[in-house]
Amino acid sequence: MTIGMDLGRTRESMGRDLVELIHGQHAHTRLRDPHFLRQWRMLHQACPYATAFQEPTFVCAWFETYDLQWQPVIVQARHATGDLVGLWLLAYNPATNVLAHAGTHQAEYHTWLAIPDQAVAFLSAAWNALKRHLPFATLRFKYLPDSTLGRLLQQVPGIRDGLIVRLHPRPLLHLDPEAIKTSFAKRSNKSRFNRLKKLGKLEFRRLTDAVELDRVFDDLITYYNFRQSAVNHTTPFREDPLKRQFYRQLFAMAPEVSCVTVTYLDDRPIAAFWGSATGTMVHLGMLVYSPFLAEHSPGKLHIMQLSDYLLNQGLGVLDLTPGGDPWKERFSNAHDEVAEAIIYRSALSRLGVNTLDRVAQGGRQGLARLGLRPAEVRANLALIRRAQPAAIMRQVRQWLHLDRELRIYRTERSDAKAYRLDDRVHCNALADLLCFESGERWHTREGFLATALARLEQGECVYTITVDQRLAHYGWMTSQQDTAYLTEVKQNMVFPPGSITLYDFYSPPAFRGRGFYRATLSHMLHAVFADQETQYVYIAVLADNLPSRHVIETMDFAYQGSFYWQQRCGSERTWASPTLTPLETVHA
Repeated sequence: MTIGMDLGRTRESMGRDLVELIHGQHAHTRLRDPHFLRQWRMLHQACPYATAFQEPTFVCAWFETYDLQWQPVIVQARHATGDLVGLWLLAYNPATNVLAHAGTHQAEYHTWLAIPDQAVAFLSAAWNALKRHLPFATLRFKYLPDSTLGRLLQQVPGIRDGLIVRLHPRPLLHLDPEAIKTSFAKRSNKSRFNRLKKLGKLEFRRLTDAVELDRVFDDLITYYNFRQSAVNHTTPFREDPLKRQFYRQLFAMAPEVSCVTVTYLDDRPIAAFWGSATGTMVHLGMLVYSPFLAEHSPGKLHIMQLSDYLLNQGLGVLDLTPGGDPWKERFSNAHDEVAEAIIYRSALSRLGVNTLDRVAQGGRQGLARLGLRPAEVRANLALIRRAQPAAIMRQVRQWLHLDRELRIYRTERSDAKAYRLDDRVHCNALADLLCFESGERWHTREGFLATALARLEQGECVYTITVDQRLAHYGWMTSQQDTAYLTEVKQNMVFPPGSITLYDFYSPPAFRGRGFYRATLSHMLHAVFADQETQYVYIAVLADNLPSRHVIETMDFAYQGSFYWQQRCGSERTWASPTLTPLETVHA
């Protein structure tokens, strides 16, 4: 058999019923057949564990989007009367010989559709047909929507010997009218709503029109990519260029199938939810919210409004989906179990993987007894791998003898006219931050984005310049503050009223020497002095950073004094210039 050839139709016997495997172009034709679609919907309604991810709209939208990567594979069983009694919707990638469920990772739950008393016979015949005609190694179920389905698979001849099943808790939010009413009545939540309303017009809406989705979709994608990159080290819509097209196609085909809600502030999206409904349950797809309003908890407020909306629509449960995210546990008020499953083509393959799993589990248990987490061990090993002899020797020399001077500079409102805006500089542009690429060994993308998210949620601002879709320069600005801890010299500084601080400016080596630092500083100073409450802007620089000192000292910043830190054989000493003591410095 040539990989990638159209297998067409293959028939297997299932007692009195006929099991048929349809692949390639024949399957594409079947997915457009109105009669088949009607029977599919009838079976979907009759199957007690069917979810929105096996519904025709979802599956057809996915195949239309990913048709160049995945070929449809339909395994169906018909009764002698012609009624559809079993349906398994799969996808085959001929370039990698991977067999997957339709929707792959876009579908939260994977399963087959079958009349309950036909499931075991259907799966057995379907699995034999798949093994006979497709060269794949495994078939994964991301999650079976009910843990009992894992036990059902263990009863299927031909599948059970190559099967691995793992159970996972699923957090659920049962929508209770009294609990929702109590949540809205809490003083803290009422305060959050009121503070947002003071910033502008606050509105919660469910989207039903593709034009409105298009108007907000790019903002929502940027919020989602940024948070996922900072927290989970992945950018879903960048790594999968077709993801946006798929969700847009799914929504356009049947907006009532997707549950898309948005919270607007002055007609700009600040939070959103994308989900899919199965009966009276709505499955979480994406929860999106702006990092710029974190102090008001826009994600939490959106879930509260969503819960009230769903309850009024006759829906009863919000499925927060498995995964162990802490925020899901905070919202959930119940749990059940779902199953992750992998079917190996042979029992021998499964045996090898099981052995590796037991070794890995033993290793995790051993680390736990030592008080170590696997993530910490991986991080430390990565640091060891990156360590170089020269860097280690430098650390030793610094431990023996190191002096550090941090120079403090200030500019005042009277100097504001000297500064100019620059069109290249953007403020709080998440898309720019996502263009970050590590230019030096110490500066990882994961660390940069996690730090950026934390700072934005604290109300700080970042100013950026990008060149050819790469982050060429950035600098940070705090809000009005009274004190700051200076990590370089391990001392605190106290500021006069009306002070702003600028810090952490950086250009990757490839972009240095182009004037980006000066341009960003000038832009930031022009912007910050537009606020009449700002009287002073402070910036600090290490004394041995001569290029940065040159820029600062030629831009009307006045030297205020220095903080000093000294280390001798591990012993530390700190002090400051008399001009900064005692009014503007407090030793840590």
